[in-house]
Amino acid sequence: MRTSWARPALVAAVVVALAGGGTAVALADTSAPPTTTSAPAPAAKHPAGKARRALAARAEHGEVVLRGRGGDRTVDVQRGVVTAASPSSVTVRSADGYTATYGFGPSSKVRKQKAASRPSAVAVNDRVGVVATKDPQGLTVTRLRDAGPAK
Repeated sequence: MRTSWARPALVAAVVVALAGGGTAVALADTSAPPTTTSAPAPAAKHPAGKARRALAARAEHGEVVLRGRGGDRTVDVQRGVVTAASPSSVTVRSADGYTATYGFGPSSKVRKQKAASRPSAVAVNDRVGVVATKDPQGLTVTRLRDAGPAK
């Protein structure tokens, strides 16, 4: 069996670059005065926003507790396919098999294919993303985004 060193070498180079390579470049850059005057560069966007979007794009379901003025509240999120739908509730199944049922309330917002819609427009086999509040009575949809029928 032949051992390949390409992948470990690449990982080591990335670690070195992240750990100390950037510092060396910054120190070397500050040692010489600038030769031309120019306007300051625009502020770079923070990389954490990109990381959060990437994480959200991969999330199937989860629960988080948010602190607020009125106290803590629990929020559930789920992405999946609708397995049951009615004007008062929707049941969603994620790719990993997790299933939950959410009720619609008077303040629930539904968007179907990027347009404002109603809970009654959500149909079985639609791909959805749900944000819901969790309380002792159950899960209530805050926002539901419906992308239409699953492929």
